[in-house]
Amino acid sequence: MRSPFSEFIFHLFPKLLKNFNAKRLRSRLTHLIWRSLPTLFATIAMIPMVHFVVLQPIDFWAYNSFTSWRGDRSWDDRIVIVAIDDDSISKLGRFPWSRDLYVQLLQKLEQAHASVIGFDILWSEASPADQQLVAAISRNQRVVLSMAWDKAGQPLQPIAPVRNAGVAVGHILKREDADGIVRQIDLQIQDIPTLAVAILQTYKLTTATTLLPDLSQPLSINWTKSVKLMPQVSFSDVIDGKVPDTVFHNKIVLIGVTASGLDRLVTPFDRNPPASGVHLHATVLQNLLQKSSLAIVKPIYIWSFALLGSLFISLILPRLNLWTGSINAVVLSGLWLIIACTAFNINYWIEIAVPILMFLLTGFAIALQERWQMQRSLKIADAQILYKSTHDHLTGLYNRSFIENRLQNLLRRQDEPSQNSDQYNLITIFWINLDRFKNINDTFGHPIGNLFLIEVGQRLRESVPDSTSIARFGGAEFVLLIENVATEQDAIAVADLIQTNLQRPFIIERNEIAITVNIGIKFHQIDIVSDPYSCDVSKPEDILGDADTAMFYAKKLGNSCNKVFDISMRERVLKRLQLERDLRKAVALCQDPNNQDHQEFLIYYQPILSLSDMQIVGLEALIRWQHPERGLVSPVRFIPLAEETGLIIPIGDWIMRNACLQVQSWHQRFAKAKDITVSVNLSPKQLAQDDVLEKCLSILQQTKLSPKYLKIELTESSIMENPDFAIRILNQMRQAGIKIYIDDFGTGYSSLAYLHKFPFDGLKIDQSFVNNIHKNSNGAEILQAIVSLAQSVKAHIVAEGIENLAQLNHLQDLLSEDGDGQGFFLFRPLDVAAIEAIFQTT
Repeated sequence: MRSPFSEFIFHLFPKLLKNFNAKRLRSRLTHLIWRSLPTLFATIAMIPMVHFVVLQPIDFWAYNSFTSWRGDRSWDDRIVIVAIDDDSISKLGRFPWSRDLYVQLLQKLEQAHASVIGFDILWSEASPADQQLVAAISRNQRVVLSMAWDKAGQPLQPIAPVRNAGVAVGHILKREDADGIVRQIDLQIQDIPTLAVAILQTYKLTTATTLLPDLSQPLSINWTKSVKLMPQVSFSDVIDGKVPDTVFHNKIVLIGVTASGLDRLVTPFDRNPPASGVHLHATVLQNLLQKSSLAIVKPIYIWSFALLGSLFISLILPRLNLWTGSINAVVLSGLWLIIACTAFNINYWIEIAVPILMFLLTGFAIALQERWQMQRSLKIADAQILYKSTHDHLTGLYNRSFIENRLQNLLRRQDEPSQNSDQYNLITIFWINLDRFKNINDTFGHPIGNLFLIEVGQRLRESVPDSTSIARFGGAEFVLLIENVATEQDAIAVADLIQTNLQRPFIIERNEIAITVNIGIKFHQIDIVSDPYSCDVSKPEDILGDADTAMFYAKKLGNSCNKVFDISMRERVLKRLQLERDLRKAVALCQDPNNQDHQEFLIYYQPILSLSDMQIVGLEALIRWQHPERGLVSPVRFIPLAEETGLIIPIGDWIMRNACLQVQSWHQRFAKAKDITVSVNLSPKQLAQDDVLEKCLSILQQTKLSPKYLKIELTESSIMENPDFAIRILNQMRQAGIKIYIDDFGTGYSSLAYLHKFPFDGLKIDQSFVNNIHKNSNGAEILQAIVSLAQSVKAHIVAEGIENLAQLNHLQDLLSEDGDGQGFFLFRPLDVAAIEAIFQTT
């Protein structure tokens, strides 16, 4: 007898062997190696290029270009250059000069209280005036001198008396790259720091604010200024006293030769004419002072990025066509160039040659791979296309294309009717819509929603005859084509069975889901015709459209309803489509600035009066549609259509822009209108737009209307569609100065529960409450309660729908201190001319 453990192993091991698919594993491994080959090819090709320094010119170009693209940057105002320029040599004589000129310069700088003085001039030979120079240096006590090396590598130091007088000595050796540009400098050679470091060490003694870098590592120079923009003064001007002492006060002063042909130095900014050594030391000193020298990214990181990018192109990015790999390589190369340029702007130097060439070589190798594999891929794609062209990818059901082709074949059938009584020519189309399927996706997620659709397809298969073609037309809509139906009642019985089966709850991954469906039914009798191309034969899209129309009317009846198509439905749909086309045309005209004379939309303005003095304090903008054939179309007809089609967004923008423009004009033209506000209704779809606030502010800016004169009216239901988003946007509107009013207050289900959360300035009491003031005993009490509620939250009140004197008197008593009124008894909506006539009266 086996033990329980051995029984477990006995049952588990065969199952593991059964599930282990070695062939699949080998296939995946082969695929991975195949896609990795471009990276391997690029890496092997890169090694000799790097070894023989073939790529260095590319990095040199990048360094020069990044410097030029970035342009000049701020200069450290602690550094001043005294230039031995062409003018100085012309005035003071041929260079080199006698020591007395430098003595005079030191005296000038001593008087100006310069912080540190650095000489990019080598005094390696004795002179009769050395004692005077030594005395001047000693008096200053903060003079840094230069040294160099001869051709034999021996140090060339300043003569001993001068060297001993200076506070420090720094070397002036420069390192030029193959293209002649200086990009790096050795901060220390044979324990001798560079001139800039020696100056910085001296400067540190006076300020104690600057830390020195690691002197064992070369400094990558960050060229930030062209020579002509570096702060410098002429040597002769300083000697002649033309430069004020404030230029040198507490500054680091560098003295060096800048005259033509004496000390040439090429920088990314300066090639012809070149810079000089003193400019190099000034730039290095600035890099040290500001800690702005270029930080070099290590080659190991560059190679890592290059390999990862190459693998990313090879393994992860899709290969949609022959050139996708090359395009990806070019894009990634461009991205790398942008990254390197951006890093350069923050003082990091990243080599570009290795990654970019790696990416391009990878893209080239991928192109070769794809070309070789193209024929094989096309064969596989043909088989997939054949299936996908007739099936839905998610459920495996047929798709629209298959149903339309099948209908076309049925409609073109010319076979003689069979003598068999089982042969029928009646076909039926079911258009099935799953109600509120979006809620399933939002609640359970799209993966559950997809599994649910698959399960719906399975139940449909179980509910229909074998002669039925089942298709999914996308989203939550299914279409069934039933052939050879005996009678219409048989088809309706199938629809009832579908309703019964789909009403049973679905269990998807332990989630119970219930749903209702609406079914539109279209019957079509196939007529046998002699001419297969007769115009009398119906089109598949017409039959499907009729079934869709029947489903639309089934949804109007409620949940779980079936509706058979009749011809009157098509006529109503055609009228609706015609109205939609006309509405789109009207919207296009209102958006075209060249067709302002042919506008079909009009804005009427209904005055809002203060109940205390019966003066007009505001206007509500109301749209009207002057149709060229239908005449004045009621907003009740076209506003719901505009909401459904999304046209309400451009219409609402047009109303707000033109209303603000009109009110601004009245402010300027009429004294009585200078403080008039305009109220504009904001639809739920407008409020849901991410840029609704930007649009409002842009319109106010374009029309030059102050935000305090604009009132936005919106219903509670529009806020409740997405309360968190709406409250955030409305708060921003109020902060911008726009007034927020809740329209039709009291009719929404959320009035009391959410009133304290809504950001608003006023409430418009719905006209149903105003009309009931005297109709029953509770009417006045309800209105009083609403007013008290509004006053408790300090909201301004506007009463809508005032239609008689009794209502007006009651509201005046109720809102005598602060309240407005609006209604047909006061003013009906008026056109622009009528409003202007009111404003012109005195």
